[in-house]
Amino acid sequence: MTRRATPVEAPVREGVEAPVQDPVSAQAPGPPRFRGEAAGRGASAPVTPGSRLLKGAHPLQSGPRPSAVGQRYSLAHRLTDRDHAIVAAVQRHRVFTTAQLADVFFPSHHAAVVRLRTLTRLGVLDRFRAPARRGVPNEYHYVLGRMGAAMAAAERGDDPDRAARRWRGEAALALSRGQRLAHAVGVSGFYAGLAAQSRVPGRRLVDWLTEAEAARWSEGIVRPDGLGVWEEDGRRVEFLLEYDRGTETLARLAAKLAGYARFEAERGEAAWLLFAFTSARRESTARRALSGTDVAVATAVVPTGGHPNGDLWLPLDRDAGRVRLAELADEPMPEAALARAAEGSLRAWRFTRSRTDDEEEAPIEST
Repeated sequence: MTRRATPVEAPVREGVEAPVQDPVSAQAPGPPRFRGEAAGRGASAPVTPGSRLLKGAHPLQSGPRPSAVGQRYSLAHRLTDRDHAIVAAVQRHRVFTTAQLADVFFPSHHAAVVRLRTLTRLGVLDRFRAPARRGVPNEYHYVLGRMGAAMAAAERGDDPDRAARRWRGEAALALSRGQRLAHAVGVSGFYAGLAAQSRVPGRRLVDWLTEAEAARWSEGIVRPDGLGVWEEDGRRVEFLLEYDRGTETLARLAAKLAGYARFEAERGEAAWLLFAFTSARRESTARRALSGTDVAVATAVVPTGGHPNGDLWLPLDRDAGRVRLAELADEPMPEAALARAAEGSLRAWRFTRSRTDDEEEAPIEST
């Protein structure tokens, strides 16, 4: 008699993400279900999971579906502080790749693959692959799953059941096909690069606002792709980020400078405006279009997956001598920008942020 082998899960190789099995189909098979099985009615032909009931048939009724609150509590013992931090980060930034989440939260890419697959099975995260580019398959992109949406709502003090009901997987699919996916992933990568470098002693990402958060904070005067405060070796620099993939005309890029000049006057402070490009050619042409402004501008080429804290940044008023991000704190700003900020506004107080110096955007690691 041949002994049947016990099925085991295939091992995960370093950097390889296995498909996620449907949690429902992954359950052990139960007793067969029958058409027409109800009170006072005998069983008829069995119904296979993939079949459709005939008209007038009555399927077996299971108990009511547990609420998002109940499901969330049932997951509580399975989720770590790092898992909660991942949910909060994905909720704020909308999408991350496996490599980006590995940079921020995990000691290795393999550890990220294993844990993110588990969170996907639990419905905390959802994931998709964007269309392949030049025959090279894309890595997984992670967004909030149904339970992740409920968890994020509970953290905000909103109704988790309502958030779970409103969650739609089609939203992730729409993002995967949208033109803004590459832009969103690029901005998330910029943040992930700085957050990962916060592990190095003497460096930290003190503050970060997403595009939506920065737009609310600035009352719509400007809409940068992010706002950050970076600290390194005693230097601190605040910056507003414009992440450019070459999809806008140079004229539209230059037109944004007027809004940043106005914001300096309204806020009463000047900050560096960083333009991050994905190609040297785009940076070169954009610098010519941006020349002549009195806003403190620095540019760099930050390739996809690259870290933004190298000797990359070149102030607009010179042609050579790139510096690290924190070293922009030592670079002189245009006098007109400083004068404009010094005048300030009577209502400049409304742009004061509540984050203190003791708070920071830092990666969380747990086993």
